Amino acid sequence: MIVHSNASEIENLSAVLKKQENFEIVSAVSTRETAIKQLMMEPDIIIMTPEVLKQRTLLRFIHSIQAKTPKARVMLLLKDSLPDEDVISDLKTGIRGYIRISDSPAIIAKAVQAVHAGEIWTERRILEKAISKPMLLPETLQSRIPGLAPLTGREMEMLTLVLQGATNREIADRSSISERTVKTHLYRIYRKLKVKSRTKAIALLSRVS
Repeated sequence: MIVHSNASEIENLSAVLKKQENFEIVSAVSTRETAIKQLMMEPDIIIMTPEVLKQRTLLRFIHSIQAKTPKARVMLLLKDSLPDEDVISDLKTGIRGYIRISDSPAIIAKAVQAVHAGEIWTERRILEKAISKPMLLPETLQSRIPGLAPLTGREMEMLTLVLQGATNREIADRSSISERTVKTHLYRIYRKLKVKSRTKAIALLSRVS
C-alpha cells in the first residue's frame, strides 16, 4: 500500500514497484483516513509520507495499523534525511524502514524486500546507536524479551561487539579465539534471540529497547 498526498509521486513510486516480479500494489491512497479503511486488504508493506499524518502522531497511526493488520510493516518515504535521534524514535515507534524520493529504483526495491523479510532498512550506524547500553545487561534482556534463554558472559561479550559493528575477524582478534569459534558463539546467540542474522539481531534489540 502507498499513502502519499502527491498523485504524481504515487504514480512514480507505483511504476518503480510494478516492475518488480514479486510486488503487487494492493492500494494507493492520498490520506491517512483512506489508508485506515483500506487496511482490510491486509497489505504486507505500507509506504507512506509523514505529511499524510497532518496533526495525528505517528505512534497513533502505527497503533491503528497494528490493531487492524498486525503483520503489516510501515516504511517512510522522505524528501530529506532526518536527524539520527528522530529516526531512532521512529524505529522504536514501529517504523521498519526509510526510503527517499531520490533513491534509485534498485535501492527502493531492495529496501522493500528487506523490510518484507523482517529486517529494518536504515543505516547500520543508526541501528547500533538505537541500542542503549543498559539494555546489554543480561537482566534487562531477560525482562524485555520473554522466554529468552540466558546468555552466558561470553555471549554477552560477543553481542556487545556485534552491536559495536565489529566483524567476525575483529571479534576473534579481540577475544583471542578463532573465527570459527566466533561463528559458533554467534549461532548460539542468534538461536536464543530467535533470529537468523546479525542485522535481524540488531533490529530486534532496537524494538525492545
